Amino acid sequence: MSLIKAFNATQERGFVPYRRITPTYKTLAEEAKEFEYTLTIPRKLRELEERIENIETTLSLMRQSRDNDPVKAYLEPIASRIGQIEAQIGLEKAKTNGQIDIPNIIVPEELRVLKGKLGRCNNRKYEIVRRRWSLWKAQYDAGIPMNTIARAWKCDHGTIAYARSNGWKASPGWGRAKRAKR
Repeated sequence: MSLIKAFNATQERGFVPYRRITPTYKTLAEEAKEFEYTLTIPRKLRELEERIENIETTLSLMRQSRDNDPVKAYLEPIASRIGQIEAQIGLEKAKTNGQIDIPNIIVPEELRVLKGKLGRCNNRKYEIVRRRWSLWKAQYDAGIPMNTIARAWKCDHGTIAYARSNGWKASPGWGRAKRAKR
C-alpha cells in the first residue's frame, strides 16, 4: 500500500488514538511502591503523634511555671486596677461639657498679619516681623500650641512653623528696600 492510500484511509475513518501499553515491570514496581507506602504511613503517623504529645507536655509545663510566677500574681491585680482608674478618668473627662481652656493670647494690632490686595501681607517689614516672631516665640515657649497661636493671630500655622525653623530670628532679606538700593 502506498503512503497516499494509507493517508487517505486514515482520513476516511477519522482519528484513531494509539493505545498506550504499560509494561508489566512498571505495574509491578508501582504496586510495590503502593504497598511500601501503606506500610510506612501508619509508622510515620505514630512517630508524629508521639512528637506532638511531647511538645504538648513541654508547653503545659512551661505554662504552669509561667502561671505560678509570684511576681506576676502580685502585679496582675495592681495593673488591672490601674487600667480601671485610667478608664474612669477618661469617662469623666468625656462627660464634662465645659469648654476647653484656651489661653489668652495677646495680639497687638500693629503686629497683626494684615492682608492686602490679592492676599498679600502688608506689614512684612523687618522690624515688624522680628517683633512678631519674638512674641510668637514667647507664646510658644509658654506651652501654647502652634495651631492655637495661628488661630489667634489669624494666620497659617505653617508661618509659625517657618519662624520656629529659623530659630525665631527674622533676617532683613531681599525686601523692597534692598531691591530699591540695587
